[in-house]
Amino acid sequence: MGDLHAVENLSAALRQAGHDHDVLSHPALGIAGHRQVRDLFDMRCEIETLVFVCGPIVQTDELVDLLAVHRKARKIAVGVSVISRHRDMAARFEAVLARDGLSRQSFDLAISHSLPCAVPPPGKRLKAGLCFRGDQRDYGNGMSEWARAERLLLQLAETFGLDTEPIDTVLRPGNEAAKIERQFEIVDLVLTTRLHGSLYGLSKGKPVIAIDQIRGTGKVKPILNRIGWPLAYSIEEANEALLAGQMRRILAEWLVEAVTTSQATILDLSSRARADAVALIGRRGHAEARTPADRASLPDTSLGSVGSVVDGVVRIEP
Repeated sequence: MGDLHAVENLSAALRQAGHDHDVLSHPALGIAGHRQVRDLFDMRCEIETLVFVCGPIVQTDELVDLLAVHRKARKIAVGVSVISRHRDMAARFEAVLARDGLSRQSFDLAISHSLPCAVPPPGKRLKAGLCFRGDQRDYGNGMSEWARAERLLLQLAETFGLDTEPIDTVLRPGNEAAKIERQFEIVDLVLTTRLHGSLYGLSKGKPVIAIDQIRGTGKVKPILNRIGWPLAYSIEEANEALLAGQMRRILAEWLVEAVTTSQATILDLSSRARADAVALIGRRGHAEARTPADRASLPDTSLGSVGSVVDGVVRIEP
């Protein structure tokens, strides 16, 4: 869902700036307002600017082939994660606005509004949204301690007698965005290993306990640190006693001020990131959004070996 909202928020900003474009998605998703395309390879003669929106840039045959087929198009990535073991992949794009992974950081594009944080009525049996990433191999084999992270959060919910609501943020028929958003709204708090689980939870006014399940931290903890959210932990520091202590803190204080402050920061950073993305896409030259240090560490290689699933693609009209 986060990828869809990132694309739609960027699309709205582009239209407001007067940039005509198409948002492409697969017919199976049935998303209104999108141009339904089964195979992006059939559009290789139409696309002048190809925008990769949200998600990590990692190596898959699909993106390798996609960028190779659209070799004449401008290729831009915005709101993405650049992972150290896949940094050569980011070099295939003419410009990158990364939410994490480069020295110059933009922000995630998924969040455009928020709801007030409300304290549950006294005596209510609390419900926790469980939003888990599952195994995560983008960072390399053995780097994801997803099973331990999920076990800690499940134990936390059980220890405090919380009802639970599993929340799957991956769009598919029967699991549309409206359903997922409603799930975030009906729970009282969110326990998560996902970045978007954290950002959506906070945007819906819910306290969040997040574990970054990647050894040495991936994107969850660094991005939550940037917005000032205090209850984000690396997998190395997370343990039962620490999490229980923070749950007691939530129950005692509900952290309304902290949620509200983080919401404001999310909205501010997201707005700036959209504006930067629109400015970058609107340029007709080959703009460069990386610093000299980043360019040095991202080798200048020809199109061929790139990867990741295309989470959102925008075609820009001349």
